[in-house]
Amino acid sequence: MAAVRRKSALLAAASLVLAALGLEAYAAGYPMGMSMLAAATLQALICSAMFRSRLLVAVVVANLVLFVAHAVVISRFLSQPYPPAVFQLGDFCCAVLAAASLVFTPIETMALVVREAYLKRPRRRPNR
Repeated sequence: MAAVRRKSALLAAASLVLAALGLEAYAAGYPMGMSMLAAATLQALICSAMFRSRLLVAVVVANLVLFVAHAVVISRFLSQPYPPAVFQLGDFCCAVLAAASLVFTPIETMALVVREAYLKRPRRRPNR
C-alpha cells in the first residue's frame, strides 16, 4: 500500500508541476494550445514510461501529432498582430484537448497503479 501512495504522490506532484510549466509558457508569450500540449505530451510520456499501456501510448501519439500540427499550422498565424478568429479558435480547442489529457492521463495511470498493487497482493486460502 505504501508503494501506491508513493507513486500517486509522485504522479500528482509531476502533474501539478507540468501544468504550472504549461501556464508559465503561456504567460511568457507562447500560444496557450501549444504550451498546454507540450505539458500534456511530456506528462503522457512520463505516465507511459511508468506503465506500458496501449491507451497511454495512443495519448502520447495524439498529443504529439496535435503539437506538431499546432506548431506548423496554427502558430504561424497566431504570431500576426490580428490573427484570424478561426486560428484563435483552433488554439483554444488545442488547449482544451491538452487540459483533458492533463486530467485523464494521471487518472488512467493511477488505475494501473492500483491494479498492479491488487494483483501483487498475497492471496488468502479459503478455510475449509
